[in-house]
Amino acid sequence: MNIVWLRGAADSTQVGVKNARLAELAGGGIPIPEGFAVTATAYREFVREARLEPVIAEEIRRYRAGRDLVAVAAAIRTAFCDASLPPALAGEILAAYDELGGDGTVVAVRSSPIDPEDDVVDETFLHLNSGVDVLSALRRCFASVFSAVAVGNREHRGPDQLAAAMAVTIQRMVRADLGGSGTVRGENTFVRIRASWGLGQPAAGDADQYSVHPGPRPMIVKHRGAKRIKTVYAGRCGTRPVPTTPTERSALVLTDEEIRLLADWSVTADQHFKRPMELEWALDGRSGGLYLVEVRPWVLPAVALGRSGLAVPLPRR
Repeated sequence: MNIVWLRGAADSTQVGVKNARLAELAGGGIPIPEGFAVTATAYREFVREARLEPVIAEEIRRYRAGRDLVAVAAAIRTAFCDASLPPALAGEILAAYDELGGDGTVVAVRSSPIDPEDDVVDETFLHLNSGVDVLSALRRCFASVFSAVAVGNREHRGPDQLAAAMAVTIQRMVRADLGGSGTVRGENTFVRIRASWGLGQPAAGDADQYSVHPGPRPMIVKHRGAKRIKTVYAGRCGTRPVPTTPTERSALVLTDEEIRLLADWSVTADQHFKRPMELEWALDGRSGGLYLVEVRPWVLPAVALGRSGLAVPLPRR
């Protein structure tokens, strides 16, 4: 099983925790960008067929003998990026990309770690529009399981470095650079939504903020943010910040209907996972569609009592 479409329940040990959460909510009717996961089984086939196991083992031996961790991790990642995918596996991935539309179809390729405790820094490649670019990004996402931090964490925790695996997400791009993006999460009896123009998570002090009391007749409180800057695509795979227009700064990013929809998604996710969740969403500026792009547990801020008896918020972990 090398390819899993993100349309319903999926095995997190094959597609990664992030993909599994997205797929579950997609199966319940919440829209996500159309796409698929390249599984841990595919990763292991690549490592085996490209004969990368001896390279990994030798570099880890050098690290344990005293070689610099950063150099060891970089050497392993370079071997991954230089290796060729098995022809049959590459064919499966390209066939799935063809189902999305093939060359000319713009997609995002992201790593989706199997083991969250590795603390892998996710690789993300945006605005790819060819099969060649997709396969190149895929190898780099596979290689990210051997970041210096991830290798060091596994050495500390004890798991076998050769047992590590990585899944990869390939999805249609949402044109949030032409629309907006933000986060939504439940808090007590309200749902809090943050929104800004362009790509990425908006800064708290600059974004629109909405508070919603969900229900048959939801109550919505709106605060318009300054929204001085937005992030847009720039060239091949890149992004750049640009000033917003006066119209964008004076307008709210979301309509009442969109606010209510995002609040409903938040309630659905909290009930489904039986814990508070934070959702990342994106608004496509071409189609006008709202999409869920990531789901993660929301950790309530811890509070400590200082010597003076005042409550002091602790940083989130």
